[in-house]
Amino acid sequence: MAADTDQQTTEDSPDKKPGMMTLVKALAFVSVIVLLEVAAASMIIPTAEETTEIAETLAEADTTQDPEAAGETAEESEDESILLSEMTEVELGMFHVLTYNPETGSRLNVDLELFGTVLADEESEFYPLFEANQRRIREQILITIRSAEVTDLSDAGLGLIKRKILEKTNRALGKPLLHEAIFSKFSFEER
Repeated sequence: MAADTDQQTTEDSPDKKPGMMTLVKALAFVSVIVLLEVAAASMIIPTAEETTEIAETLAEADTTQDPEAAGETAEESEDESILLSEMTEVELGMFHVLTYNPETGSRLNVDLELFGTVLADEESEFYPLFEANQRRIREQILITIRSAEVTDLSDAGLGLIKRKILEKTNRALGKPLLHEAIFSKFSFEER
C-alpha cells in the first residue's frame, strides 16, 4: 500500500512540474511581448522637448503667414459672405407628426414649419425638382421626425435633425440644392 502511494505521488509530480513550467514560459513570453511594445512606443512618442519645439514651430508658422495667403483667406471669407447673402428661403411645408411608443405607452406630438435655403441662382432649378419629388421629400422628413429620439428633439439647435433632413431632401432632389434646413416653428410634446 505504501509503495502504491509513493508510486502515485511520483506519477503526480511529473504532471505538475511540466504544467508549472508551461505557465512560467507563457508568462515570460507575454512579459517579453509587453516590454517590446513599451520599448517601441517609447521610440515613437516624442519627448517633452521635441513636443515643445514642434509647438513653437507651428505657432511661429501661424504668426508669420505669407501676406498673400492671408489675402486669399480674406477673399474666401468675402466669397462666403456673398454666398450667404445670395441665399433664398424656400418653404418645405408644415408638418404634424404624432407617434406612439408601445414600450413606454407614451405619445409624441411634433408640430413644425420647415424652410430651406438655396442659392438664388439655383432657385429656378429647385422648384421643378421639389414639385416633382414633393411627396418623397415629405415622406423622408416625416420618417426623420418619427425616428428622432426625445433628446434630439429637445436639442436647442436641432442640429442632428436638420442634418438628416438636409441629407435626405438633397438625395430625393437628386442634387445638393438645399444648403440649410430652418425651423420657423417647432414644438413637441410627450404625453
